[in-house]
Amino acid sequence: MKILIWDIETRPLVVTSWGLWKPYLTHENILQESGLICGAFKWLEEKQVHATQVDPKKPGDDSKVVRDLHMALSVADVIVAHNGDKFDLKKFNARAIVHGLDPLPPIPTIDTLKVAKKYFSFNANRLDYLGGLLGVGRKIHTDYGLWLEVMKGSREALEKMVRYNKQDVLLLEKIYLKLRPYIRNHPNENLHAGEDERVCPNCGSSRVQKRGFLFARTTQRQRYQCMGCRAWFSGETVKTVKVR
Repeated sequence: MKILIWDIETRPLVVTSWGLWKPYLTHENILQESGLICGAFKWLEEKQVHATQVDPKKPGDDSKVVRDLHMALSVADVIVAHNGDKFDLKKFNARAIVHGLDPLPPIPTIDTLKVAKKYFSFNANRLDYLGGLLGVGRKIHTDYGLWLEVMKGSREALEKMVRYNKQDVLLLEKIYLKLRPYIRNHPNENLHAGEDERVCPNCGSSRVQKRGFLFARTTQRQRYQCMGCRAWFSGETVKTVKVR
């Protein structure tokens, strides 16, 4: 399965306001739309992290970033992002339609923020916190000033933003791999395996072992554990009974 790990960095709106204390703003206050500054992505378990960014001389023009991401996302079987369903994908779609691009094909998404909330009770679910807690790395520290410098056309600030973006993708991949064994609705890798081959639904490893049985009300199914990612899954039906 072609699994794409991705992340975007966005620029804020530029608006007019009569003051700083609870200003009432409408769309008529917008001087410049928000948009994408850069995007980073990599194919699962490949080394190279790809990035696309705006021209520092025209930081408000994100057309190239959107088109580059559109090409990458369109050929993926699965896309992975942190808070991607609520933020990254919607932000991308908003800019894609503005630039006249076709909708993305239907692509299964894995949102690691949703996974963290659904299967665990961490004290926080932010990417930086999870990376530190799980021992796989941290984000690069930045502050709001970096975004302002990018919007002013600083090439140095843009380069730092791209490095920050790429590190987020590397960290996201490691967190996804940590969480993957727990994802019960993960797209099934057996759809891409050979006809007579059984692989782990989550990671595609053929190193699986029979480990007891899964009992439901009327069926008994073989239970397996993957020796690669350690996920559990069920296999063929061993026995069925009729409930009268």
